[in-house]
Amino acid sequence: MKEQNHLRETENKMFIDLHLHESAYSPDSQMTLDDDYNIPETMPDVSMIVQEKGDLEIGEVRVENGRALIRGNLRFYVLYLDDSDEGGLHSVKGQIPFEENMNVEGAKDGDSLKLNGILEDLFAVLINSRKMGIKAVGTLELTVEELAEEALTTALEGGEQAEIRTEHRTAAALTVQKKDTCRIKDEIILPANKPNIRELIWQDVALRGMELRPGEDEILIKGELGVFVLYESEETEQKTGWLEQSVPFNSHIDVHGSREGIAASLGAVLAGAELEVKPDYDGELRVLHVDAVLNLDIRMYEEEGVDLVADVYSLKKELIPEKAETDYERLLINSASRCRVSGRMTTEQTDMQILQICHSSGEVKLDDCTAVEQGLRVEGAVQVEVLYITSDDSHPILCRKEAIPFEQLIEVPGMTKDSVWYLDAILDQLAVDMVSGTEMDVKGVVLLQILVLAKERAEHVVSVTEEPLDLTALKALPAFVLYAVQPGDTLWEIAKSCRSTGERICEINGCAPEEIRPGKKLILIKEVR
Repeated sequence: MKEQNHLRETENKMFIDLHLHESAYSPDSQMTLDDDYNIPETMPDVSMIVQEKGDLEIGEVRVENGRALIRGNLRFYVLYLDDSDEGGLHSVKGQIPFEENMNVEGAKDGDSLKLNGILEDLFAVLINSRKMGIKAVGTLELTVEELAEEALTTALEGGEQAEIRTEHRTAAALTVQKKDTCRIKDEIILPANKPNIRELIWQDVALRGMELRPGEDEILIKGELGVFVLYESEETEQKTGWLEQSVPFNSHIDVHGSREGIAASLGAVLAGAELEVKPDYDGELRVLHVDAVLNLDIRMYEEEGVDLVADVYSLKKELIPEKAETDYERLLINSASRCRVSGRMTTEQTDMQILQICHSSGEVKLDDCTAVEQGLRVEGAVQVEVLYITSDDSHPILCRKEAIPFEQLIEVPGMTKDSVWYLDAILDQLAVDMVSGTEMDVKGVVLLQILVLAKERAEHVVSVTEEPLDLTALKALPAFVLYAVQPGDTLWEIAKSCRSTGERICEINGCAPEEIRPGKKLILIKEVR
């Protein structure tokens, strides 16, 4: 009578569960937004557009019948000069709604949808003094992530009566996957040489020097906020003031299962920042209250050594193993790479000399990431924008934009096109210096944080069928033979074929397992008679 033992039904722990992410990427959806914006009646006429910025705000994602409906808004901000002789600075803001459909075939209930909205380009065009055209190009990247559970057999019930061959594998199991937020609050006090603030005109807040590090059941967060403001002052002679200052911060969030040294992919983006003018102790408007929110994307992987049950036989029973192949992931690299970026920027208006640089900002745009033989090749550009004071009183402040390209090869031994990688690109440092009245020198550092997993496949025993020994066939086998080891032979296969054990073969022949090589003569004795 046949007896079949399914490994999952035994009381002993005989397998290890691995939590993996199966990701399916929908084709990117690129959209073009184009709308007119009328200047509010309370605002002065527009003479010249200085700078524009914006972001994509995702409002709703609904999946139905293999399609994802995505609704949101393009939020835009425009800095402009009025038509007065002094060229006063003003800003306006608005939004353009959008609605996109994306294909998500194969998505099931419980799957995680990760949507990333990227504003590729934004520019404002002056139509007349009371109207401007807003044009933007955005990309929606949608990923469907399914948490899969794979089991790898590591032991057999009743294994003390069987010969078991194991293979050691190292697998990376997803232990933590979550999204969280971190709030940063602080205050900036205007230096004594800066005039009081009447009203904020323009602001820019950016992350710099970000460092996220796993700790014991927490994520340690360190960095700084680069804060820049243009404001209308209370003074009559110096109508426009400006301030640029760094706000360092140290914080943490609780993450159960985190520990020092664990492999992790940690991403942080600035979700929003609000600046509010407050009075100081003397009642003067000289304090800026900063309230910023970071969105965190956290993945952690635990490496586990696994001894898989690859084969089995017995000298007392006939064991027929059923085998299966299981996919798993192996950690290749978890590190950070820095790429230096440099270039020159020249002004378009050569008759308007640069007197002083007010503020520089940058954003990393990745154009291509390709797995090559040596690792991962990353190509992109840093979109740099510089606000500067000019020598022309009618155009006191202007903005220059330019893309500074970069390319970096991140060495990842063993990487293939089937590998899975998580890449976070951050502008770590940016410095812009005047070279002449029309030229500026740009230097920066892009931080590339990467985690790469290799896709592996392992064959292992999932169940065993037991049958009585075929005594007639056993008696027909010779009691002993003299065998010459052939190329490709293993001690396991030799022992299994002659109904012996590797330990017994080495004992009889007075040799160690590593001494068994092609051409060696072995005495093989049948252990079952």
